Amino acid sequence: MLNQMRVKLALYFMCLVLVLHLIGATAFYVLFSASLVRSNQSLLSDLASEIRPSIKIENGVPTLRDWAKRAKEANSMVTATVQLFDKDKRLLEKYGDQGIDRLGRGRLEERERSSIKKVRSVNELIKTAGKESGYLQVQVSTIKNDEACELAIYATIVAMPFLGALVAVAGYIFSGIALKPAEQAMQLTRRFVADAGHELNTPIAIIEASLEALGEILKENNVKEDLTEIIAKASARMSELASDLIFLARVENPISHYVMAPVSVKKLLEDVCDDFNTLAKSRDIHFKLGAVSELEVMGNLEFLRRMVTNLASNALRYTDAGGSIILWSEVEGRNLAIKVSDTGIGIPPESIDHVFDRFYRVDKARARAAGGAGLGLSIVKAVVESHKGNITVTSEVGRGSTFKVTIPLA
Repeated sequence: MLNQMRVKLALYFMCLVLVLHLIGATAFYVLFSASLVRSNQSLLSDLASEIRPSIKIENGVPTLRDWAKRAKEANSMVTATVQLFDKDKRLLEKYGDQGIDRLGRGRLEERERSSIKKVRSVNELIKTAGKESGYLQVQVSTIKNDEACELAIYATIVAMPFLGALVAVAGYIFSGIALKPAEQAMQLTRRFVADAGHELNTPIAIIEASLEALGEILKENNVKEDLTEIIAKASARMSELASDLIFLARVENPISHYVMAPVSVKKLLEDVCDDFNTLAKSRDIHFKLGAVSELEVMGNLEFLRRMVTNLASNALRYTDAGGSIILWSEVEGRNLAIKVSDTGIGIPPESIDHVFDRFYRVDKARARAAGGAGLGLSIVKAVVESHKGNITVTSEVGRGSTFKVTIPLA
């Protein structure tokens, strides 16, 4: 159980770190993109301010031929696209890298046959003597910036599995350290339960032996045995409780070594049906075996028998005369499902989450009358968990319940 808790804590910690990683990566991406946009905008604005004084007006039309000639003679590298438009927004001149031949601001895109152009554009109105002469536009490609942003995204995605694995391992190790005191406390509790169960056996055996001797004496003297019967029932309940506590401690002890072997579920269910048939008939309850798979599960025969017996006993305890109980099994993927259904009193919805708690009883008066100790379903759950299985309950008040146990196939 503690090992499962460590795994869950490690997974929760891993999920938390990955979520924080995604939030941080998203924030970094947004800030990084905004920084690149601001940098390009500043570069374009400075370049436009630098070029603007070189614009000449010839016949009312702007030109940059002299500027382009001087730039060529000086072998200066123009990394941006410089364009001149007339006042009707028609392209007049174009210098530098290949840009997009239309007037616009901000991010512009244009698709070609095999590629796509992406630029950031800044333009300014050119006025001469208060009259509009045209527009100066400066563009710079954003493809490299986009590639840098995509690379950051890919790096985040690629890093996630490695980060998740490292965090999961670290979480598992540190959760083991954090849960060590709890594990020691649980181990002490298990030892106490087992020791208490063993210690109870001795006085119970003495009481039962004394009752038997007392019963013989009372018979010889023709005295009623009502009191001894009451004590005998109480002693039997104490003996059952001690036995259940010892068994529960064995199953839940992580350092115990169980004999695991292929178990025929069909044979197991048939044996349980044979054991309960006589008792069921005496209570006018129809106890039968349904369809059963021939496949085997890997498990401990003693534990699995106790599990099915407890489920059958629980069904018998809460089923009235004239009712029916059925046991069957079926394959579900890589698991074998063992089901025990009854037409008993059912379980209220608010009690379903507590039926596997120790000493919890849905119908306390009925459980006491039937002699239940309240540990039967707790033992069932412990056996299921020791076999890496799962148990679920479906029930309807007044119509019955179905307990389904799934255990991996052998």
